[in-house]
Amino acid sequence: MITHEIVGVIEGGGPQDFLIRVRIIASRASFVKKPKELYDKNWLAKFSNEDVAYIGFLNAAIYGDGLIPIHYFPRIKHRLTNSVVLIAILFVCFSIMSNMTAFRVSSINLSWLPVIGSPDVRFPAGLVLFPATYAFGTILTEVYGYSISRLVIWGGLGANILLIMGIWATSLIPTSIEWAVHTGFSDAAYHIILKAYAKTFAASSIAYLFSEFINSYALAKIKIATAGKHKIFRIVVSTGLAASIDSTIFCLVLFLGVLSPTHIILLIITQISVKILYEFLFFPAIIPLSKYLKSKDSIDYYDFDTKFNPFSFKN
Repeated sequence: MITHEIVGVIEGGGPQDFLIRVRIIASRASFVKKPKELYDKNWLAKFSNEDVAYIGFLNAAIYGDGLIPIHYFPRIKHRLTNSVVLIAILFVCFSIMSNMTAFRVSSINLSWLPVIGSPDVRFPAGLVLFPATYAFGTILTEVYGYSISRLVIWGGLGANILLIMGIWATSLIPTSIEWAVHTGFSDAAYHIILKAYAKTFAASSIAYLFSEFINSYALAKIKIATAGKHKIFRIVVSTGLAASIDSTIFCLVLFLGVLSPTHIILLIITQISVKILYEFLFFPAIIPLSKYLKSKDSIDYYDFDTKFNPFSFKN
């Protein structure tokens, strides 16, 4: 019967200083052992065939005759699955779409509700799309760990940079006069859109980096502190922190000097409220999807030994 599983490998100063972090499946408690200590039939009987092979090959690499160099051996179990790639693509797509629509302030009339004051609720149009990135980031961190989420967050930023560079490069090419007359879309209009998107990108990039990393960091830490329990609690806390920081930074950078302080405050409050509401609406999808991916990819990663430096790409 499988009662234990490997959740990571800790590297020491030398080849024989490696430690394997093991988790008890039932209690989710964890401890560390040397590979040599686990290479015993009593211990091996507690692990899956995959983990048994992992322990065996790691022992061969460390204590063998050098035929398997230790620097070729994977330090942790592989987590870049097909599911990670798909979720990363969706994360980047929603990030780009929200940036391209965020400068436009939309308004919904709520006169049919018994609200106090103005019945119009104003918000950046990108607010409809951006909260989905929290859902995808939450799933990545919950299932695959902080380091995978970190890689995707930087990938999203890189994709947005490439997009704005591409738009800028094409703006240098003169517009066809016939096309401009036919569509009414002149060089001046194109440059106005480019300028608006560039300002949006600057504001969203600053807010994005702070909020996405805080979301992943808080989720990973609370997951360890609660031994994997209280999933809804940790998602609400991490998303609430991220949404508050993201909304405040984004609105201040983008709309300061464009809208009145009162409107900016209302925008911040509206954004925070909508993002948290979105997360509650996403719960029916996030919870079962996380559970499905953990089962499908045989991964439920705990960031016990993760380096949480956002600028590091090591585990």
